[in-house]
Amino acid sequence: MQIPSSIRRMRLLWFASITMAAATPGAIHAQNAVRRSNERVLVLPPIPVGAVDTAFAIELGNEIRRRMESKFRFKMRIIPGETICEALEASGFECDKPLPAANAGPLARFLQARGYIVGWVERTGDSVQVTLRLVDAAGSGLSGWTVVVSRGDRSARNIARDVADALDDQVKAAGYARECDERRGRSDFRGARDRVKRAFEINPNHPSAALCLALLFEVQQQPNDSLIFALERAVRGDSLNGRAWEMLGRRYLDAGDTTKGVDAFASQLRAELNNIKLRHGVAVARMQQGRHEEAVEILQYALDRNPLDLLTLQYKARACVEGELWECALDALGAEYEVDSSLIGDSIFYARVFGVAQSIEDIAAMLRWSGEAVEHLPNSISLWRARAAALKAASEHDGALAAYDRILMLDSSQVSSALAAVQLLLDSSLVVDTAVPLDTARLWKADTLLQLVAAQTSDTATSMNLAALYYNPGSRIAQLRLMAHLPLAAHFLEQALAHDLRGSLTAPANFFLALAYFFWVTELDLEVRESETCEMVDKEIDLIDRANRAMELGRSVSEQTATQILEYIGHYETAVKTYKPAFECP
Repeated sequence: MQIPSSIRRMRLLWFASITMAAATPGAIHAQNAVRRSNERVLVLPPIPVGAVDTAFAIELGNEIRRRMESKFRFKMRIIPGETICEALEASGFECDKPLPAANAGPLARFLQARGYIVGWVERTGDSVQVTLRLVDAAGSGLSGWTVVVSRGDRSARNIARDVADALDDQVKAAGYARECDERRGRSDFRGARDRVKRAFEINPNHPSAALCLALLFEVQQQPNDSLIFALERAVRGDSLNGRAWEMLGRRYLDAGDTTKGVDAFASQLRAELNNIKLRHGVAVARMQQGRHEEAVEILQYALDRNPLDLLTLQYKARACVEGELWECALDALGAEYEVDSSLIGDSIFYARVFGVAQSIEDIAAMLRWSGEAVEHLPNSISLWRARAAALKAASEHDGALAAYDRILMLDSSQVSSALAAVQLLLDSSLVVDTAVPLDTARLWKADTLLQLVAAQTSDTATSMNLAALYYNPGSRIAQLRLMAHLPLAAHFLEQALAHDLRGSLTAPANFFLALAYFFWVTELDLEVRESETCEMVDKEIDLIDRANRAMELGRSVSEQTATQILEYIGHYETAVKTYKPAFECP
């Protein structure tokens, strides 16, 4: 028999009422608890600090997990220790040693945990202090810090009970933070704000609740200041919350506060030590702020862990150079060269690194880099100049002269290099010692280079420089009466006068030239009388005439000396007049 539709509807309503009656508040709570128990949470053993024994830290971690599993079984699912050990051993870690805090995040992701807890345990006097950091990995709501202090004589189990009890409020606040996210997702903004309020009543700076509030403000298109307000509460609750710092940094930048923005990203970096892209960005920002030493420290952290990271090396070199941290720059550029093979034969790089070495007078580095440069670029005049400078600084004069020779071979018009070589030749050859013969070969080589320069330029300043370079050795040899080298002295002084376009050396150069001629005459006169040759007589007469003219022009240097020398020259002039008749000269 067919049941009337009205009766059928009554039966359905009756069944529904019975079902709803069975769904008591306790049953509904149990159903929600089953759903919430899917919040997988990773609890790691606390890291021992100071004198705390590692075995005690491992035991304490195990006890904390057991206690939390029992206490919060309807609110979260604690990942078993056996599962954690399997994951650690599969990754090359040891199960009987606490995992470093920096590795907790990757392990949590591997185990699909929605939140994780890391901690530190230390003894302070008669107490044991356990510091826990709760991290919301994927919407668990767990976040913030908890510190638990227990008596030092208590067992690991009892301390774990204290820890679990201390987490009551944290777990409750985490539930409100999750509900905020859920209600925000359903556009129940009022309900979401209510859950934030409840979380803040437990912890005024609850990070996950503050983040939910910031996202709520963002959806509602609230003013930027409102989002900054919420995010600042989040980072006050957990200064290592990288996500909150990243969001806060962007909001500061939107507000036009670059300084606070960069500081926020720097704080994010302290939370995300292995975020290399962020590390580079913060380092560049610090450079732009003129805080180059800080930029170097930021980059060095990464290089200590990966010395072959070329991009980081390049950033470090930039920071050191821009900040004029020259020793740091030299180290960074050298490391970059070792890693980047494209720099071999790069003239710009060689010039850059040599300039850095030269600025701090690091002779060893100057020799190294200039040698490397000319080895790979043997036809580069600028690099050969650097090589000569390095060899000069190392007092390797012969090597420096060889470098200048190479420059002039490549381009004979390199006046500055020729003059530098001349100066080096004169400096090394005019150290006069009666026990050491004068190095005339170097002086004649200097003369050759000076003649080369003279042929290349008609510039008055250069000519005056040539005059001075000729004058100094010529006058010194004449003054010291180095008899064997008087012709050389006379030549140098004659050249000094020839290039003295402004006449500033007329008097002194002629004075010493007269001395050179006079001393030369005293030597020559003996040869004339011994040889009795007319040619030698003519040579002596010529030198006497030159000495007279030169001394007349240079007598203002010393009237007394000039008068005396002219008197002596007069004696020789009188004597030489008797030689021609005696030697039957025409």
